[in-house]
Amino acid sequence: MGTQLEQALVDLFPPQGDSGVFNVKFFRGRNREVTAEQLAEQLLSANTQVTEGRAVRVTNVDGDLAV
Repeated sequence: MGTQLEQALVDLFPPQGDSGVFNVKFFRGRNREVTAEQLAEQLLSANTQVTEGRAVRVTNVDGDLAV
């Protein structure tokens, strides 16, 4: 496996066909100096959580953030 960035690219856009991903937006939050590699790390972490069934669906982002 290559870098985390390369792995994230393959996970989002596999070479063998349609992944269903058309548009991805990343929000840097407060850290304006985040790198592409750091974003890839977060994407891979989130993907692992979903794959392992540890992710929690959020349907009301504003409500959940207000807690």
